[in-house]
Amino acid sequence: MSYLVFARKWRPKNFDEVIGQDHITKTLKSAIQSNKLAHAYLFSGPQGVGKTSCARILAKALNCQQGPTQHPCGACPACLEIAEGRSLDVIEIDGASNRGIDEIRSLRENVKFAPLNGKFKVYIIDEVHMLTPEAFNALLKTLEEPPPCVTFIFATTQPQKVLPTILSRCQRFDFVRIPNLKVIEKLREIAADEKLVIGEDVFLAIAKAANGCMRDAESILDQLIAFSQKDIKLGDVISILGIIEEDVFLKFVDACRAGDAPTALRLIAEISAKGKDMNYFLEGLLEHYRNLMVLRIMKEGREDLVDLPKELIAQISAQAQHMELADIMVAINQIFAAQEMSRKLGTTRIPLEILAVKLSGGSARKEQPLPEPHNENPGPSVVKAAAPIVKKPLSVLREERGSADNRLSSFGAAAADKSPQEAPSAQAACSLQDVQNSWDRLIRHLAGVRMSISTYLREASPVRCEDGLLTIGFPGSAVFFKETLEHKDNLKVLEEAIASVCGARLRLKLEIVQGLASAVPEEAHFEETPFFKSAMDLFKGKVVGK
Repeated sequence: MSYLVFARKWRPKNFDEVIGQDHITKTLKSAIQSNKLAHAYLFSGPQGVGKTSCARILAKALNCQQGPTQHPCGACPACLEIAEGRSLDVIEIDGASNRGIDEIRSLRENVKFAPLNGKFKVYIIDEVHMLTPEAFNALLKTLEEPPPCVTFIFATTQPQKVLPTILSRCQRFDFVRIPNLKVIEKLREIAADEKLVIGEDVFLAIAKAANGCMRDAESILDQLIAFSQKDIKLGDVISILGIIEEDVFLKFVDACRAGDAPTALRLIAEISAKGKDMNYFLEGLLEHYRNLMVLRIMKEGREDLVDLPKELIAQISAQAQHMELADIMVAINQIFAAQEMSRKLGTTRIPLEILAVKLSGGSARKEQPLPEPHNENPGPSVVKAAAPIVKKPLSVLREERGSADNRLSSFGAAAADKSPQEAPSAQAACSLQDVQNSWDRLIRHLAGVRMSISTYLREASPVRCEDGLLTIGFPGSAVFFKETLEHKDNLKVLEEAIASVCGARLRLKLEIVQGLASAVPEEAHFEETPFFKSAMDLFKGKVVGK
């Protein structure tokens, strides 16, 4: 006997074997049990999810010697003939090659005849959306009032192309993509029956490559067996399908989160050198950030929204807990922009490399700080790097020099040339003018620490600095930014950044100031805000007014 591929060998034989379509099989079984069967059904959904299989099972359930029954026996002549595709009472028609009005006229003539062996005559028309409008119209009257022993079952991957007059005469069932975990469960069953040695990582790789299509998953498994016989390794799946392991996305995000752009670029180079599809890498990265977003938000019911094994969910969840939701959303916007750029350029690697540098938070800028004025007696690096480049009178500089030494002592540095009584307090040393002069540098500094905070702070302005309390004002349109920055983790990062840039530890107060304009000029705001720039790139927009 010739070899039978898995997609045919493991085709569901009854409603209970159909995977991932419980909402449909339960309804059909209930209709059979209560004898409330419709005369026409429309099965719509992606390819390879069970539409034709369910149509054949329904035909067997109607014509089984024990039927109509919810559980066709599979052993009587009617069941065997339908399973083997040789039943004279179950007519399967390919809508793509029998799409004209002449074929439908022939169907209308044959509908009048009673079934030969079974109880029902069942017409299964696959890819019914391929019928011409004239053929659809010729079918209308027959479809609305067929003989009592005739049932129509239409299958299509594009229900939007079916005429509304046809849809209104059918009971419609929408098939869904099969979850990865259910595909993996079925693949395990096949492997056990076929005595195959397959690791769990192989099952996941096949399921993800199949994208919710059970038939594709079974075909991929067939291909792998032909390649490596009984013992299938993950490397076999990667070499044949060109997929990218989930570990690569985890490492890429870790590198970007750590500001390590060189490592992220090397990962892209390695993937490209292996001949992988860089578009697939970009799509996989988007899916990974989507999972990070969901796991960062959800506390319960995660498995329902992230269709991955529990071990991998735990890894992604651990990564998500070290990231801010706003940073994840910025990354998703940047990926959209990279996809749009790749479509314009006709290549994906360059947009991917630009994306890696953006998501790394401008690490190149952090490695090469802005030049600063010469200081003969520099303090610790944190204060030296943060000194504002502003021309001030000599008397003011001397006063700030003394207060800076006292501030260094509060951070653990010695201040031998100043006594506690002589030195002014750290809070009093930092004025509103000092903060305003350092505001742009503060925003640039935060861009390398946490991009989302830098973005939000561009909308704000320092409005008061009294007794060590810095009040930051937001315009009325930036309530969301204010509330986000008030989160204790964001406030801590902001306080540390101000201490680094301004050289003083200040308590912070955020408030809405009506009539306050953005701290960034409109021209710079439109050009530099990542959220705005991503939206402009994504939707190909332009500024028409301010």
